[in-house]
Amino acid sequence: MFKKLSVLFVLAVLLCFLCGFKGGSGFTIEVNNSYAVATKASEVDTVAKRLSLEETEVASYFKQNALKFIAVSEDTKTQIRISRFADNFSSDVYDAQNLTDEQLSEMVSLYGADSQSANIVENNGRKYAKITDVLEDSGGVYTSTQYITVAGGRTHVISCYNPGDFTSQEIEDIFSTFSVRDMTERINSYENRSKWIIPLIVIMCGVVGITVVGICKKLYIK
Repeated sequence: MFKKLSVLFVLAVLLCFLCGFKGGSGFTIEVNNSYAVATKASEVDTVAKRLSLEETEVASYFKQNALKFIAVSEDTKTQIRISRFADNFSSDVYDAQNLTDEQLSEMVSLYGADSQSANIVENNGRKYAKITDVLEDSGGVYTSTQYITVAGGRTHVISCYNPGDFTSQEIEDIFSTFSVRDMTERINSYENRSKWIIPLIVIMCGVVGITVVGICKKLYIK
């Protein structure tokens, strides 16, 4: 009887696993191992140490700016920050692919930028508004480059900083690895899986039913 109960338990766990489905949107990006990286406010220790800041200060900045990623180079002069958030605009548009290039250019004004400084770029089949500004502070001249898109009802902003008066090749290479996975892709993936999950669930239910009947018969006979 113990063996049959074990089989029943394994089947039940497997059934729950197959039925599981997580929504939402995510992204991937690649930086080399020389960068200090944080993807959570609770894990900013290496970034804080490299920037010579308190962990609480960096964690607070992480949360306040809806950040999902920070990467800092060894000399701290090249930095990448990714924020992801939902607002009225992203909820209405849902996906930047639904916008014309002109609408994408106008979109940047919502985030405090001059549309004249923006141009449209494409990366991994997705459109982005690219905003470039040359700035100067006590550390010298540096370039701020932002790539903005909307996917899965959320705005994604990749903010990059590098020394000099133009976007570095290193920043361009890192951005080329950025890929966003929206809810539509996840739903399509789930629908494809459901084609074989449903028949398998039916078979499993039959096996579970037979197992339960067998256990009940043995218990009744005893």
